[in-house]
Amino acid sequence: MKLVEIEGDEIVEINRLGPSVCCRAAEFHRPRRMSPSKVPPAVALYGLMLLMGACAQQDGADPRAQDDTAEPGIVEPVMPMGNLLIEEVYYSGAIPTAGAERYYSDQFIEVMNVADAPVMVGGLILGDAPGIAGGINRGTTPGGPYVNDPDYVYLSSAWRIPGEPQDVLLQPGETLVIAQDAATHHPYSPVNLLDADYETFVSEYGEDFDDAVVPNLESLWYGAGYDWLVTVFGPTIVVLSMDAADLEEAGGPYPPVRAPVSAVVDTMEALMDAGSGAYKRLHSTVDSGFIHVSGTYTGESVRRKRDGTGALIDTDDSGADFEVSSMPDPDFDSQR
Repeated sequence: MKLVEIEGDEIVEINRLGPSVCCRAAEFHRPRRMSPSKVPPAVALYGLMLLMGACAQQDGADPRAQDDTAEPGIVEPVMPMGNLLIEEVYYSGAIPTAGAERYYSDQFIEVMNVADAPVMVGGLILGDAPGIAGGINRGTTPGGPYVNDPDYVYLSSAWRIPGEPQDVLLQPGETLVIAQDAATHHPYSPVNLLDADYETFVSEYGEDFDDAVVPNLESLWYGAGYDWLVTVFGPTIVVLSMDAADLEEAGGPYPPVRAPVSAVVDTMEALMDAGSGAYKRLHSTVDSGFIHVSGTYTGESVRRKRDGTGALIDTDDSGADFEVSSMPDPDFDSQR
């Protein structure tokens, strides 16, 4: 995904580094000006209006006069609801190699714009729901105060894409990759996340890797360890479109936050195995099924299925909508 910002009266694209190394030197490239042909249409319209106004004032013309040469067919950006889907989630952990028996820093979440217009993703919230994925330990039982609620979804950790909605636009058919850690992960994993669009960074414990170029998500609520590890046994990922200030603390000794189901853009529910249905975290009106991989540290991800036309399938049933992939494949649109 190309990240575009407005700087004064100029449109700039944030230049991205891409060396094939495990981690990247702490240096930044200065923003470079974009030609109008490289600017996404919705952003180009705003920048073009600014430049036209300035030029018209210099020429003594009325800046409000209509310009018949303006590009026709500009499509206004839309909100995420109904236009954004989770395309892939890789959570199971890498196949043990290079002496690493349990490597999970290569986890990622990928969402896709399925609309015919740019989607405003600034301020988008995502996180993982509380609750265990199955009978992992002897004596564990399903249920709990934060599962199977028809009115609310709960997040153990909540992250936000920086900016206002219109500040970050995802173009039609493009995807946005969110990495646990933006790095190549070689030699412990074949998954290369050096060019992720965002990463999560936990500063409290001083042990998390912070990439020098890939921007961090904003941490709204955090309930994990030194790094944001979603459970390798099967997480539930929730994407929300709402004001971060409206997230409510749910209460309890280690409380999550909650959001009304009306704010849910999309979900992906995974559990430990086919027999773990009783441990479902989401109410059936939010997500009626679940998916699972073959085990932990198998290098498998779950990807959304496509119909005969290539469109992503979405029936609000993770069991019907997703399938297991033996090779995680994050799609970096900025490299196309």
